[in-house]
Amino acid sequence: MKKTLLTGLLLLTALVAGAQTKIAPKMQKGMQKVYVAETTTNIAGQKSITMTVETQYTVTDATADGYVMDVTVTDVQTDADKNDMVGRIVSLSMEMLKNVKTTLATDKDGKVTKILNFEDVKNGAKKVIDKVLAEVPATPGISTDILEDQIMGQLTEKAITQQMQMNSSPLALNGKTVSSGMEDEYLNQQGLKMKRTYSVGQDGTIQTNSTIDMTPQEMKQMIIDQVEKLMPAQADMIRQNIDAVLSTGMMKFKMDVKDVYTFQADGWVSGVTSEANNDTMGQKTTVKSTVRIKQ
Repeated sequence: MKKTLLTGLLLLTALVAGAQTKIAPKMQKGMQKVYVAETTTNIAGQKSITMTVETQYTVTDATADGYVMDVTVTDVQTDADKNDMVGRIVSLSMEMLKNVKTTLATDKDGKVTKILNFEDVKNGAKKVIDKVLAEVPATPGISTDILEDQIMGQLTEKAITQQMQMNSSPLALNGKTVSSGMEDEYLNQQGLKMKRTYSVGQDGTIQTNSTIDMTPQEMKQMIIDQVEKLMPAQADMIRQNIDAVLSTGMMKFKMDVKDVYTFQADGWVSGVTSEANNDTMGQKTTVKSTVRIKQ
């Protein structure tokens, strides 16, 4: 009897571990979903900032290869204090997000494959960056023109579509076949190589855990590359002293991100909870967010 129970338990464990879930929300022309995302950012030593963004997803066409979708920010709110620098930058960025529309092409499973109005998106991003940089006090040794070129150089269509597949958005997991223990790698918005591990719950929820996955040599090279782009005059000094700089702990990067996704019967995400903890050169930041479907 004990042997039978043990065999059954092992079989059940194997089935759960090997279970796969395909994320492929049902779509049809005219379908519309509205999501509300609330994000609270806590930076050590500073007042927390909460932002609320309402986004409308509208399927505008169905093609032989997939779908076309308009993603429009319909409302933005923040409690950021406009009297301080960080608050001004956040408020300005949020205000410029409103009514921004991105037109996406997806495959048959809803995975984003292309940004059809990419030039409009890029031009809109440049306006935001120009205004934000105008609000930021100049950093000695770093030209704002170089900084803008650096940011704009990262705004490629490929980079943005990859971010959509790795952030905490309702579209992030579309097209994936997920099983517990599955791993993948990606570059986050700061250019750090991350490893993400998946876990599928018995109730259908999917949890992802992401951490930085870089060797000491990769970390060194990333820092050197950034200095060469932003402060070329300092590049040789950093290159020669990188080991000594790293040994002080001043260039420490640590990040972990946990996301939990729940789903509706039609395969669309019903909600996402996320918590990201970041320690960059001694500056600790915690970002907690929830995304919920409104309709």
